[in-house]
Amino acid sequence: MLRRFLTWLAKRGRHTTFHVVVVSLLATAAFIMFTAGDLGPMAPLVIAIAFYLIFAAVAAELTLGVAGAIRILARRALRRAP
Repeated sequence: MLRRFLTWLAKRGRHTTFHVVVVSLLATAAFIMFTAGDLGPMAPLVIAIAFYLIFAAVAAELTLGVAGAIRILARRALRRAP
């Protein structure tokens, strides 16, 4: 049972689309922040939305990084398991 669980954790994932979405979120947030100054009194609200986009992108990449670290640890455990 443990070996099956570790095998499931050790599978290599494909996350190219995920990275593309995160990069586009960061690019959109940067564009919003650089152009928000022209909006006058609405600029702080728009900049806050850009910060939320940046937070979402960073949180998504951290989640993916943690999943990758767990996968690496599962592979190591599989190599050591009898």
